[in-house]
Amino acid sequence: MRKKPEKQIGLFGGSFDPPHCGHVALVQAGLAMGLDSVWVIPARPVHRELSGLADAEMRLAWVQQIFADLTRVQVMDWEIRRQCPTASIETLEQFHDADPKTVPWLMLGADAWVGLPDWRAYPAHRDLCNIAVFARRGIAVETVCGHAGWQRLALSDIDDCNQAGNWTYIQADLPDISATRIRSDAMQGKSLHGLVPNMVQRQIEQAYGTARE
Repeated sequence: MRKKPEKQIGLFGGSFDPPHCGHVALVQAGLAMGLDSVWVIPARPVHRELSGLADAEMRLAWVQQIFADLTRVQVMDWEIRRQCPTASIETLEQFHDADPKTVPWLMLGADAWVGLPDWRAYPAHRDLCNIAVFARRGIAVETVCGHAGWQRLALSDIDDCNQAGNWTYIQADLPDISATRIRSDAMQGKSLHGLVPNMVQRQIEQAYGTARE
């Protein structure tokens, strides 16, 4: 009989350029799926260009403000401290070194899951994590299929999962918000009310609104 894991931790990495209400909804969906905690990790990504309108420390500070009152959420500065672009595999390896007995759940949107085989060092991820795939509008459920070597689990089975290489699909109703739209609205001087959390709305409007000056 397999030993039940002591804790289920979700890892949610992103550029957060800027952080928005869709990010918050995904974290809440992760907690709702049964994770004991979610670690939010602002990134210096290797696979996309940042806007250059908010530096790493600013993005980290915003995320810290947003999740400050959620006791089951931790904001980690691992990738920001590296001072260079960081691949997800490096963060997974760092987690494993810090807590080798825990297999984390990497939290991905369905679009990111589809592109997983193109990630740096893939398929090494399969030995270091499980993956929670969250529904994204515009991506049909029937098109979200598995990748070679990954075992699909029903959501009801994740509590007993303590081995890497599994994935599960979460049919969460996440808001259709993109950082690209937010940056565009801010550059046009539009209000970001309802798109970003209230406690950082003014800061984000000012940071991204400077692009039109």
